[in-house]
Amino acid sequence: MGEADLANAMIERSPLAVAVVELDGHTITATNQNFEAIMPGIKADGHSILEWIHKDDHPLLRGLIGPTSGISGREQKREMRIGRRPDGPWRWMLVAATILKDEDPQATRRALFYFIDIHAQKSHELLESERARRWNYALVSSGLGVWDHNYRKQEFFYSQTWRAMRGYASTGATPFSSTEQWLQLVHPEDRDFVAHAIERQKAGDLRYMNFEYRERHCDGHWIWIECRGDAVEYFPDNRPARIIGTDQDVTDRKNAEALLAHTRQRLEMALTTSRIGVFEHDRNTGTVYGDARICEIYGFDDQPESFDIQRVFDLVHPEDLKRTLARSSELVPGGGPVSAEFRIYRENDGSLRHVRHLVRLHLGENGEETIVGINWDVTEEVRLRQDLVTAKQLAEARNFELDRAKSDIEYAALHDYLTALPNRRFLEDELERRVSIAAASDLKVGLLQIDVDDFKGINSTYGHGAGDRVLCHAAQTLLDMSKHNDFVARMGGDEFAMIISYEGGRDKLEQTAKRVLLELAKPISLNDARVRISASIGIATMGNKKADAAAMLRDSDHALKHAKSRGHGQTAFFTPGIRIADVVDRKPSDRLMQAIEQNDFIPFYQPQYDAETFEIQGIETLARWRQSDGSFSEPSSFIPLAQSLNIMNIIDASILAQALEDHRHWRDNGLSPPRLSLNLSPHRLSDPALVPALQRTELPAGTLTFELLESIFLDQQDDVSAYNLKQIRRLGINIDVDDFGTGYTSITGLLKVAPNGLKIARELVLPLTRSHDQRAIVKSIVDIGKTLNIRVIAEGVESRQHARILTDLGCDALQGYWLARPMPADAMETLLRRKMAEASV
Repeated sequence: MGEADLANAMIERSPLAVAVVELDGHTITATNQNFEAIMPGIKADGHSILEWIHKDDHPLLRGLIGPTSGISGREQKREMRIGRRPDGPWRWMLVAATILKDEDPQATRRALFYFIDIHAQKSHELLESERARRWNYALVSSGLGVWDHNYRKQEFFYSQTWRAMRGYASTGATPFSSTEQWLQLVHPEDRDFVAHAIERQKAGDLRYMNFEYRERHCDGHWIWIECRGDAVEYFPDNRPARIIGTDQDVTDRKNAEALLAHTRQRLEMALTTSRIGVFEHDRNTGTVYGDARICEIYGFDDQPESFDIQRVFDLVHPEDLKRTLARSSELVPGGGPVSAEFRIYRENDGSLRHVRHLVRLHLGENGEETIVGINWDVTEEVRLRQDLVTAKQLAEARNFELDRAKSDIEYAALHDYLTALPNRRFLEDELERRVSIAAASDLKVGLLQIDVDDFKGINSTYGHGAGDRVLCHAAQTLLDMSKHNDFVARMGGDEFAMIISYEGGRDKLEQTAKRVLLELAKPISLNDARVRISASIGIATMGNKKADAAAMLRDSDHALKHAKSRGHGQTAFFTPGIRIADVVDRKPSDRLMQAIEQNDFIPFYQPQYDAETFEIQGIETLARWRQSDGSFSEPSSFIPLAQSLNIMNIIDASILAQALEDHRHWRDNGLSPPRLSLNLSPHRLSDPALVPALQRTELPAGTLTFELLESIFLDQQDDVSAYNLKQIRRLGINIDVDDFGTGYTSITGLLKVAPNGLKIARELVLPLTRSHDQRAIVKSIVDIGKTLNIRVIAEGVESRQHARILTDLGCDALQGYWLARPMPADAMETLLRRKMAEASV
């Protein structure tokens, strides 16, 4: 029996659907009943096997029997849909093919096909695959990453989405091999919680099957993960053996929540800080829903969540209620906000408050009208506005006073406070102007410098008040004698000047000078006495067209000295011979001026010590003149000459600048120096340029004290001195009274000036060791200081006994040679360093 016959026999006996097919034409040559049952009533013999196979599966059939199948003598299997073309119905079958061998090489090639019905199994498999595909699409599109922890098999699966959300490769090993390693990728603040949650998951705790945490992305930033899981298999002890879940990247949501929370927090903080209350008012029912701040604004102690609008109306000031309601009637749906300000009497305490509100009308879906708005208490703002109006009025008044004060200061800067005549500065400017005009015209300019003879004698005999009256008499006499174009000024002290513009010779100048002497010689009354005064006059002229104002002032000064050298009541014109004779007498003055130019005036410092602790609590600054041989001259050697030359202000300013620089240097070196004190002369106090100069100087708090002689307070102060004294205090500079006890200052005077300190004069301190009466005097001064809360400093401490007595008497500070002599800046720095070192031990 050949293989073909054997195949036919097998076909009939096979329980499977079987068919024999010619390979060249795919023609069915034989089938069994089981094959015919696939399509009942249709004979398959003679038909192509392809008619029973779904067209999409034809390539599978050809793969079984084709020349490249490589199955010769070997059975192959494919899953195909079997039915009847074109519409089926189709059933999934497992198709196997075996090539039948024939001894005759010329015989037709055939194959034996077996068909096994797998439709139910395949349909279920396709259904599950489709479901899996749908779920996979759903998971991918939802961004859920699947994880599967099989603790029984110790298998752990993570989907591609799970990997992608963390930045891992879609395949390959994860960057961790254990739960402990993975936990290192969790945010440190969440790590303990996540470790605990995992343990609770393993224990089956449903409360931990859903939680959120932060995990590090592979590029380094943190992402928020929402983890959801559930147990699908259990160990015998009911512990989860397998947990399957999903992870979702919720970073955007968490960031949005954080931003929302932060915004809400800032809004709440802003509302709380600004004390703004928010409310809604239902117009139909009249009900108001307000927050706690609304209740606080209106004084509702019961803190209701809602209340009737009439409760608010009852609190509004009657004068404001109608106006406020009228403003609310302007509200329209979709329109802009309406604001109003009104007064209320708070419900709980009855206090009057000012409230501002801003409201807008909203129209609901059903047509209900709701007013939404805010209220805030503006009582303090209203008070501030009122205060600003008042302050503005005060400022305008003060500006007027400042403008007037400025005018007064400008006037004072150019005029003498006693006689109201122009001062030396004004004189110099006017003389310069007239000389310039005269140089370009035929006019001539003459300068008369007038000095009252023996003026010091008048002061000594009749007192300073009488001397002032003499100066005023001289000023008025010169004004009465001057022509409309003459210029009269007070140069300082007892010196006056008159500028005269004239034509022709100098006879007019001489005649004017003589008439001045005659008028001044007329008797005046001083303290019930008839007194005659005389004067000396020096006269200078332009001389030539190239003359200048400075030269004329020098020439008139030379001429005046020449006139005074000839006796009282004399006049003298300037000649070159007078200048040569005067140069010899000016050598001390020239040396003093040269010292100023060369900065030979330097500060020396004498410390002031606390009377109880002997710690340095102040430093007095003293002027010294450095000589060419390296020695230093005392102030008594140059102050009288400097005052006569009117240059003491320059020396004072230089000493102050150097002292402040030394003080700054000590501070920069960490020495913490105490306050500096400097003497301020009466002339310097009346200088209009004093305060502007101090304002341009950086003065740290607690740096400076000015010492003024007691006699300054005895004299009637001029307007400039009073103004300067007031401004000095505003600059934070203390005022001490120097040489107290040598004048006649009254308690009323001290109260008026209110100095920070009193310095007991050296003349009162020296006799203390031998005079009990002197101690009583000093004790009374100390008691005055204590009563008026004024610090008391004693100078002239030249022995230990002096220091002990003054301490017992209650002095606050001591100064004198026994404690320390005046010293230059470097020695003072050394002393400060030593004291600082002693204090640190």
